[in-house]
Amino acid sequence: MGEVNIVNYRKFVLLSFSIACVISIITCLIVDFALNRSITWALYSVLSVPMGWLMFSPLLLKKHGIVLALCSLTIFVLPYLFLLEKIVPYKDWFTPLGIPSAATGMLAIWIIFLVFRFLKINLWYKSAITLFVVGVLANLAIGVYVDIYLYDEFTSISTLISSAGCLLLTIYLIVQGRRKTVQALMQGDIP
Repeated sequence: MGEVNIVNYRKFVLLSFSIACVISIITCLIVDFALNRSITWALYSVLSVPMGWLMFSPLLLKKHGIVLALCSLTIFVLPYLFLLEKIVPYKDWFTPLGIPSAATGMLAIWIIFLVFRFLKINLWYKSAITLFVVGVLANLAIGVYVDIYLYDEFTSISTLISSAGCLLLTIYLIVQGRRKTVQALMQGDIP
């Protein structure tokens, strides 16, 4: 009986979310046309709201929908960026910047998911891995992509500073994780 209620609740939430998405797109189209007598900025919502729906609806539909949400994001992020390039005023950024940045971001997200899903380590270590993957590795990689796209070389001192800061925080989290593990061992909390 409880399982049926949960399924019905999820279906209700998904339907409500879907209706809200459609209403938001229609509202943007109406307001844009009323103000500009054409469709201009509303194209962003026409493109982005369905992308958001594709990413978040698996979370609402299934009890363990995070894998489906990540798969949906992985599948649709590049087509989304490709279409976005067609409607923004700036052109020719999809291949040199969009593809490598999206691939780096997706790889980082999948690594973090796998760390939290399968590694049996304490939260301090998981947080350290997450910070290192996102704040150091992905940050540096995407910084390089952006700088090469904009300047034909890697010149961003701000990327290096933020990555160094994340590296220091990563080391702090590892030290804290080690300290908590030793404390738990000494208290007999870990067999």
